[in-house]
Amino acid sequence: MGRSIEDGCYNLLTYQSTQVLDILLEKKVYRAHKSITFANEYQALIDLLHLKCECPVFACVRGRPQCADGRVSSSVLLTLRVPQEFVKLTEFSAWADLLYVMKSANIVYSTLAELQLSSDVDTRQIHRALHSLKEQRPLDQYEKPQAVLEEIRPEWLVSYKKLLKG
Repeated sequence: MGRSIEDGCYNLLTYQSTQVLDILLEKKVYRAHKSITFANEYQALIDLLHLKCECPVFACVRGRPQCADGRVSSSVLLTLRVPQEFVKLTEFSAWADLLYVMKSANIVYSTLAELQLSSDVDTRQIHRALHSLKEQRPLDQYEKPQAVLEEIRPEWLVSYKKLLKG
């Protein structure tokens, strides 16, 4: 299972809490709750990608370069095998740019049309990030792909590894 994609499924890695693992082991679907810190930015991403969730779940594509591992508040590495139709890909740098611009300029999100028009910051940077995030491309066209999911289903769990604290 070393390849990024096989048989129409992405091989993904995501760091989550032990509570997420418990939900999956109980054969229940995990859906992330709304983020207080990034509610505004996540809502923009949800709208861009046409997701049906309160909060996206982020993962890395196995075997591809990655920028973040998500270990800050997490203690379990989940290996998932997710059918392509449930995965949205984004370029990590485009998402990081949009996140940074929205946070630093204190942009209040209500709709994508408004976001594109309301800012004192470099609107070209926002437009580039928005275009990149919206456009779904083949995996090999991403430098550092980030997988975005609406949920994690228990049947997608291939393996898990609990990480030592400290």
